[in-house]
Amino acid sequence: MKKNVMLWIGGSMLILLFATALLGPYLPFIDADLKAERFRMENGHLIQAPYDFSPKNPLGSSKFGVDNLSRIVVGARETLLIVFAVSLLRYVIGIPLGLLAERKKGFARALLGWLNGVFTSVPTLLMTVLLAAVPFFLFSSGRLYWMIAIMALVEVGRVGYIVQQQAASITRESYTEAGRALGLRPIRLLKAYYIPALLPEMIVNFCLDLGKVLVLIGQLGVLTVYLNPGSAEAGLNNEFEFVNTANDWGSMISDHIPDMNTGHFGSILVPIIAIVYAVFAFSLFGEGLRRLQKDQS
Repeated sequence: MKKNVMLWIGGSMLILLFATALLGPYLPFIDADLKAERFRMENGHLIQAPYDFSPKNPLGSSKFGVDNLSRIVVGARETLLIVFAVSLLRYVIGIPLGLLAERKKGFARALLGWLNGVFTSVPTLLMTVLLAAVPFFLFSSGRLYWMIAIMALVEVGRVGYIVQQQAASITRESYTEAGRALGLRPIRLLKAYYIPALLPEMIVNFCLDLGKVLVLIGQLGVLTVYLNPGSAEAGLNNEFEFVNTANDWGSMISDHIPDMNTGHFGSILVPIIAIVYAVFAFSLFGEGLRRLQKDQS
């Protein structure tokens, strides 16, 4: 059997990613409290954040003087929790819906057809932005949970359709027909035939979907669509300004969009590179699992 390079590389990258999320905030050079330092004295001059790359801020800082390296590390856990919550919700709803929709008629079949008709006719990003802009979701104190539900809902139809097609294929197999002829109950058929056949492919698709969710979060960040509500606080000259209270990587991108107007292009690359790294890790691991599945079949 050939060495599964993608699985090893993807797995190693994921180990580093999860270790950063779990242990990173405890490293001595990471400011876990994310303290703001809007002004700083350097070489006898008072300078204002955002700060450029320096030994004190290896990856620069936000406009409030929060160290970007610390924010990336501290925000890794929050970002991964959001990504896993969205993907898990998609599959918790999509798999049962797809199995029930395997029948040619019924409510589940109609619901899956409606979800596919509504959400596949509009790009996922555009549909997410439109739903996120609904005033109820926009001003809700539980906006983060609504955003997780929205990002999951727009892709539930796709997951359900994949499961439906695979379940229909399993139904036509001779061993399934034999089980029905022997009078096995639907639950017994599900445990004996459908779940074992569906599970490997669903695990692979789940890993690949984690990367897709990360891409969606990054796209929302570029469009300055925040997943978590912020607050308005008094800034300079007694003017109120928006303060982001979230540390997910998408929100970091949104925070650094205005920095581009002042020539601080490096800061926005920090969360983008983090997202690209995580997407590659999940994609390589998922494709590695797919190759492993093929080698064992």
